Amino acid sequence: METIIKNKNQVPKLSTEQIYVNSDAKRYNEVYEQVDKSIEELQLNKKDALHMKLLYEESISMVKAITGDFTAIVWAEKYDGESWLRLVGKTNMNIDKKTDLMSVSSTGENALAVGFMGKVRDFVETGLLSYDGVMKLQQKYNGYGMGISGCYLDTAVASNPNAFTGFMWTMDDYKKSLKEGNGEPETTAYWDELEKSIVASIAKDVVVGVEKNQIEMAFIMEI
Repeated sequence: METIIKNKNQVPKLSTEQIYVNSDAKRYNEVYEQVDKSIEELQLNKKDALHMKLLYEESISMVKAITGDFTAIVWAEKYDGESWLRLVGKTNMNIDKKTDLMSVSSTGENALAVGFMGKVRDFVETGLLSYDGVMKLQQKYNGYGMGISGCYLDTAVASNPNAFTGFMWTMDDYKKSLKEGNGEPETTAYWDELEKSIVASIAKDVVVGVEKNQIEMAFIMEI
């Protein structure tokens, strides 16, 4: 499968079978059985296998929580010294649905966007909308990595919003932006979220790509 998030240094030694995931709770037993088979295919040591399973569970939980009719496929790739969990998904998210979600709380902020993965999910949902949607997300998080430290897939978008095709964000950039804001109350709270995050403690980086109605995620873990 052609992906917008690339490993520019290596080709995978092994790729597991792709698992289809949606919001249908009736399928979750089947999905997690497939996850166990995929982890066996990777032939990881006990600790790395547990960490990979946790990443699978966190990514699937995020799919379940995303607003709209969201479907995704997840699979893992094994490289020298690294294992990548990949997710590619599509949704029919639109501005009306996102506006409804944003209006849940009296402050106009998404009350569900709690924790590191909650913010990643919020970024995905908003980034699927438009250039304006991403701009609003930057303002919402005061620029701390959720937008400003990302990069547009089309660099002309700043001068021509109609050219917007997508956005790229990484956990590594997010951490750098937090360091730049050291001492600010928001920064302290976001660092605290990172330290409590299962994903942030396991993955050395998380990359999120949004292109039109498609999103990609790569959870990169050292093995």
